[in-house]
Parts: sequence; structure tokens; C-alpha cells
Amino acid sequence: LAELPTAVRASFDGAKSLMLEFVPDAYARERFLEAAMFLDQQTLEQKIGPEDFERALEHLGPIGLPREVVNKLKPWGVLLNLRNPKRAEQGAPLERQLVELARARRMPLDQIEGVEEQIFTFDEFPMESQVALLKHSLAHRDELLELAERTLEAYLERDLAAIWRLREQFVARHPQIAAHQAVMTKRVVHDRSVVMAFRMQRQLRRGEAFVALGALHLYGEKGVLALLEEDGYRAARVF
Repeated sequence: LAELPTAVRASFDGAKSLMLEFVPDAYARERFLEAAMFLDQQTLEQKIGPEDFERALEHLGPIGLPREVVNKLKPWGVLLNLRNPKRAEQGAPLERQLVELARARRMPLDQIEGVEEQIFTFDEFPMESQVALLKHSLAHRDELLELAERTLEAYLERDLAAIWRLREQFVARHPQIAAHQAVMTKRVVHDRSVVMAFRMQRQLRRGEAFVALGALHLYGEKGVLALLEEDGYRAARVF
């Protein structure tokens, strides 16, 4: 999973610039953590109840956050940190590898979004939906872990349609969160894909640009590739 395929590495080696969704630095990480926390008297336990709060504590245990810190996290801050503690990541994430390679070659490095834009995506997400999705995720933890594994398999098969289909099937099994999930999909995927397709073009017009995005942004009529084609670009799959 953490290896750049040969065809992808060849494309990168022939590129003159690198653009990622986001390139975090020390300030951005600190700012994002600050934004993910209640700065007033609100607490996570008040929002989701004591039973789900204890579940959240258990699932965030591998991260090592103290109880009082977890209790100040907003629901979206917890959602972004729910991971499978049994799956150890091997090797550096692909984004970090690309950044290191680009810096070694002194390639121009650009990002599509700033930290405040990323914060806005989650922080302006309705609290009702934040709470509903977090409580549902905590209650269906095992099913979500299985979904994550099947999504990973589809990713390794390079099957964008399967990745999207798995998400839709999960929501269909849980109609009580469908409306909240639709809001999340619009904010996190579709709205950001529009911004990505627009901002990518400043590098694409210069030519020989390598742009790396999350797989969900590539699929479908509202995906980045389709949006670029509407603007006159043509896409060809090389891997």
C-alpha cells in the first residue's frame, strides 16, 4: 500500500511540479488540533452521552490522548481519529514519500487547500450530523472495520466504482444516517472536488504537473476527472 507503483513513479519522475491536497507543517497541525476542540464549556460527553463517550475513549486509546483531552474534542475530531488499532502502517504514507522525493529534486511543491479551508469543511458541519455519525460509528465499529478492509482491497484493485459502491451499500443498510451521510459526502467530497478541479488547472496549464488526490475525488460525474473534462481536458488511465 505504501509503495509507489512503477508506472506512477515513472510519471512522477517526468514531472516538473508536485501538487497535493494539503501539505501540513507544524503550525497547520497545531491549528487543526485547536479547531477540533471545544474552547468553551461544552464537552464531548455532553454531546454524545456517557456510554458513547466511554466507547470513544476506548477506541482512541491507541493514540494515547488523556481523558480530559478526549472530552474536549468535537465529534468531528473523534471521527477523523477512529482507526483500526490492529492494523499497523508499514512505511511512510504516500503523500510524505512524494513530498520527500519532490524536495530532493527541488521540484516546486504546491497545495490545493489551506489549513483554514480544511478546518471549515469539518467545523461548519452541522453538530446534529456530527453527533449522529459519531454515535453510529461507535455502535457499528466492527462493521466499519470490515468496510475499511474491503475498501482497501478495492483500492489495491484500482476499482474506483467499487470503493464508491461499498459506501453506498453501507448507507443503504443504515437509512437512519443517510441524510447525515449525504451532508458529509457533499461537504467532504463533492464540494472539495470542485475546488480541486479549479485550482489544479494553474499547474496543469504549465504542463508536466503531478497531482495527487484521494481516490474518492476521482470517481463519477462529480469527480475531479469529469470536472476537468468539462473544462476541456482529456484523461487517460496509465495504471
